[in-house]
Formats: sequence, C-alpha cells, structure tokens
Amino acid sequence: MSLRRRRTEPLPPQPGEATVRLAGVDAVHDRTVALRGVDLSIEAGSITAVIGPNGAGKSTLFSLISGRLRPSAGAVAVRGEVADVLQATGIDEQLRLTVDDVVRMGRYPRTGLLRRMRTEDREACDEAIERVGMTHLRRRPITELSGGERQRALVAQGLAQQADILLLDEPATGLDVASQRRILEVIAEEAASGAAVLFSTHQLADAHIADTVVALACSCVCCAPPAVALDDPKVTALFDRPELRTDRVEQTAA
Repeated sequence: MSLRRRRTEPLPPQPGEATVRLAGVDAVHDRTVALRGVDLSIEAGSITAVIGPNGAGKSTLFSLISGRLRPSAGAVAVRGEVADVLQATGIDEQLRLTVDDVVRMGRYPRTGLLRRMRTEDREACDEAIERVGMTHLRRRPITELSGGERQRALVAQGLAQQADILLLDEPATGLDVASQRRILEVIAEEAASGAAVLFSTHQLADAHIADTVVALACSCVCCAPPAVALDDPKVTALFDRPELRTDRVEQTAA
C-alpha cells in the first residue's frame, strides 16, 4: 500500500549537496513517451514543487526517482533513501488496516516484516501521526476514513520512514484548508531537517512554499524559483482552468 523505499548510496547527503540528478532522461510509460530530455538536480534540504497539467509527466518523474520506473534514455542518480507517498485512491477497500497499521508499514524497511518494532520505531510512528493531526484517529480502520484523512495517514507513513528524499504525489488533494496548511508546514519542516522534498500539485498557490518549481509538459518547461516560474508565460499557458492560477478553492473533505 503506497510504500516505497529506495537506498542507492550508504552515506546520506548533506544540506546543499545534490541528492537527485537526472541527465538527458527520456521515459516511456505504456508505450507512450511520458518525459523527454529532462535534466534536473535536487539538493538536500530543499523543497521542489512539480506542476503541470494531467499527463504532463509528474507521476513519471516520481517513479523514476523512486526506482519504480527505469529511464529509456539518460541517467537517474539518487543519493540516499527515498520514501514515496502515493495518492490515497490506491487503497484496497478490502483491507482492515488501522491508521496505526498503515503508518507502521513505513518502518518495515528498517525492521522487516516479522521483527518486533523497537522503541525508536514506535516513537517515529507516534511522531508522524501527531504531526499530521491524526492521533485521535490512530485506531480507526483506514477504510472508514474520508479521502482527506486517508491521504494524511499516507503522508504520516512517509514521514515515519525518516528518509533522505520524500516524494509526495498531490499530498494536499482532498484536504480542508486547515489540513492543507498543516501538510505544507510538514513539508517545510522536513526540508529544514535536511530532507529533499518533492511534491506535485495542481494548486499553484501551494508552489510558493518551494525553493524551486519544476513545470512539466512531457519535458521541462521551466525550472526556477516560484517568483520566476509562476510568472513565466510558458508556465501559465500550461493551465487552461483559471482556478489553477488563483488561491486554492476550499475543499470539503477533512
């Protein structure tokens, strides 16, 4: 369930050091070219917002970094551990896992499936659940939660992994305004602790918290700080819906 972890080099990157590099990367997904000629460098301790319309290659980029997809051309170099948080839409409705169970899955790469959790593992899970504001729901089955609550549980799972690189696929989708704000605060906290955080979003207002905005349309249209990228005519031309260029519309799901 949405749990991905990848380690490529034993030494974690230090703030300011490159932790992800893509050089001349092409990617083919379902016999369709999803990304072409992408060059990108991500530093530890930074926030990168990945934007673009549906089908622009955002999920493909995350799949390349996490190792779920291999490039058809070019090279992807990743330094450190990767935690990949997918969207809550992929949860199997037949599962009777609680929020606690889902978050503890984030520790499996460290503990293994059959080993007992150590104190440090339990503490990491407790902290992650608290940070996304779900302590009061930790015993609730994940299938009984709203879509927004499920998404927060999966973000907590990613936080519990304590990885060097955190990938978040539209983490604020379906959340109410207060929950959206909390997730953005968590992203900032993770970067301040030294992690490289990449998150995709359709809400351009959220991209303002990033150090770098990467705009995709099957190739890299722009890679620049928000003040530059979000005013770039090539970027604004990617979005047909006016609401994508304004403050987010308040969601109803918790």
